[in-house]
Amino acid sequence: MTFSGKDFESISEIDLETLVSNGLSEGVSLEFKQESYGRKDDEVKEFLKDISSFANTLGGYLLIGMSEQDGVAAHLNGVQFSDLDTEKQRFESLLRDGIHPRIIGVQLKLVQLKNGKHALLFKVPRSWNPPHQVSAKNTNRFYLRNSSGVHEASVEELRVLFSQTGTIQDRTRAYRQERLSKVNMGETPVDLAVKSGKLVVHIVPFSSFATPIQVDVEAVYNSPHGFSPIASESGYSPTINFDGFVNLRGGEQCHGYTQLFRDGRLEATKIGIIGEHNGRRSIPSHAIEKDTIQAIERYLKAMQQFSVSPPYVVMISLLGVKGTVLGVGNLFYTNENPTPIRQTDLLLPEVLIQEYGTPIDYQKALRPAFNALWNASGLPKSKYFAEDGSWTGRK
Repeated sequence: MTFSGKDFESISEIDLETLVSNGLSEGVSLEFKQESYGRKDDEVKEFLKDISSFANTLGGYLLIGMSEQDGVAAHLNGVQFSDLDTEKQRFESLLRDGIHPRIIGVQLKLVQLKNGKHALLFKVPRSWNPPHQVSAKNTNRFYLRNSSGVHEASVEELRVLFSQTGTIQDRTRAYRQERLSKVNMGETPVDLAVKSGKLVVHIVPFSSFATPIQVDVEAVYNSPHGFSPIASESGYSPTINFDGFVNLRGGEQCHGYTQLFRDGRLEATKIGIIGEHNGRRSIPSHAIEKDTIQAIERYLKAMQQFSVSPPYVVMISLLGVKGTVLGVGNLFYTNENPTPIRQTDLLLPEVLIQEYGTPIDYQKALRPAFNALWNASGLPKSKYFAEDGSWTGRK
């Protein structure tokens, strides 16, 4: 491994010098540049080509300020910049505007050297939304990497890249069905209380399909609040289990849990979402939306803390709800006349979270899923969202 699993933000001159002492060679996941990329059109295109080729292949590191000899790290010279902040902003602007679709998760670190210069290190994640096209300066090209360097993607290679996103979507949906079957059959981390209706939330990072183990379970156990169960930010019981980490809700009977798997996938449940009012079985729309949105916001913040990288697919499911109506209010009642839900299990549309954001960003992304819940009851849309897409909780 290039930096032996070292935290990116803590990489120092000593770590970069190790590349020289170990005689590390350029390859699919590593490239050296002695000088920085200038502002001429061909230099801008070169920078975007190098970055996009990493994302379209396996991800990797681009190190500026390192000379090489026959592809082997030779000397850490560094680069002299008149204004570091301006240069950093220039690169960030190029990444934002010069590649389509935008690559999520590129990191840049400026490493100060003893000679007074700086090395620039880019960490480019493998993309799960390929292919990425260099679109700046009247260019429309796709690039990949192999052991020989960067090359323009062939038609066959592009066909494979375009198919990857669809494959991940199919695998995500299959995973959802598999997990929901286990929940329905009682194959859960703990026996759940027998109550009407289950709410199940899945968050699946695309990276989980390629990285077998990435979560530090012990670290999560020592800081469990971010993964507290739905509607239970206090009074939960954290523990480590075979699959990773689990937080349990309830006393003698468990009314829900949050299971964080070792590969970064998350499953959260809440039991007893159906109430009865005047002989009518009802789902409280306000409580369902509020509890689910708050939990997802909390989980995404915690996943960022423990380096589970986006993009994610978020999936919300309501199990055992056939014949219920949607209660439009805070309690288990309805003050309108919605249609009873016809589906036994209501699988709301998948939501794609492409990058870390603010609570309002997540609320806007989740809105179509909750609109579908209201549609299932014959109502046009959720009434708890403002025009800008933020969740207000007010009708």
